[in-house]
Amino acid sequence: MLQKSLTWRLMVLIGFWSFQACQFGGQQPKPDPVFNLTSYTNINYQPLKQLLTENRWKEADQETFQILLKLSNRQAEGWLGKKDGSGLACEDLQTINRLWNYYSDGRFGFSQQEKIWTSLGGIIGEYTPDIAEKFGDRVGWRKGGQWLKYEQLNFSPRAPQGHLPATTGNGVSGGVWNGVASITHRVKYCAVIDALATGQWIKADWKTLELFEAYRIPMENRPHVPAPLVISEIPCSELQGVDRLWVKYSGGRFGLSVQGKIFKAMGNSSEKLEDRYQRFEKAVGWGIDPREMIYEKGNPKTMPLGHFPYRLGYSYDTFGSGFDRTWRLSINPDCGF
Repeated sequence: MLQKSLTWRLMVLIGFWSFQACQFGGQQPKPDPVFNLTSYTNINYQPLKQLLTENRWKEADQETFQILLKLSNRQAEGWLGKKDGSGLACEDLQTINRLWNYYSDGRFGFSQQEKIWTSLGGIIGEYTPDIAEKFGDRVGWRKGGQWLKYEQLNFSPRAPQGHLPATTGNGVSGGVWNGVASITHRVKYCAVIDALATGQWIKADWKTLELFEAYRIPMENRPHVPAPLVISEIPCSELQGVDRLWVKYSGGRFGLSVQGKIFKAMGNSSEKLEDRYQRFEKAVGWGIDPREMIYEKGNPKTMPLGHFPYRLGYSYDTFGSGFDRTWRLSINPDCGF
């Protein structure tokens, strides 16, 4: 009888300890991520990784902010603005974003915040007070029409999606999103921006193609063949975001909107479409093999107007030997291009 009583008490204690462990975040830690913690500026990401591993969300948020200050040389100021966010190292932002995304199971991180920002009608990189307020309501930074203080935020895995990371300095407010709207823009487009800013037009062209990888649809009857990019399925917001970058960095010479104007000038709609498109190809300089492109770098004024972006018609399933120049006709006409 005594042995049964002791066994029963031991089972109760074990159950209680298990319950306590679950209540206070004692779950098994996630395995290390498969990606490398790379840094363009030699930042050590092990402390941030450890904090996220241990579900110490508030400390991880503060560590993230200190890293952002180091990346932008803003330690003395202690806050970030729009211009600071737009110049942050791409490699480091990707590492930070991947860490938050991985350890929160996709709940937190810059990319999650970017999706929420755009879903509310916002344009990443462009701050507007009404979108900032809608965003604050959605991610739980506002309550009763008022911005919460930093100490009032929910630093737990049960916080709303996109709730963390939460600070760029100066507390949590609508104004601070001048910085974060810029950060989410940088995270998404950094590879394209860096190539465009240095006049590496072909590299920017490839990076533009890579942005749209999500719109490749696998073929059921050819599972081992790389999926083709379905141009018509790319949302207008995605195309418009890329177009703004090409127009900005080329001084108005490149971009989907530039190409659209050229194509409309190639005759009226009563003409045969193939004839109009051939004239368009000649006007933008698409009459050569894509493997013979010569515009790797240089002044865009020396290149045909509307020449880029060009490689959305690249075909992976032909191992580089096939290129569909008529991809330009597949863009959703509602996008205005």
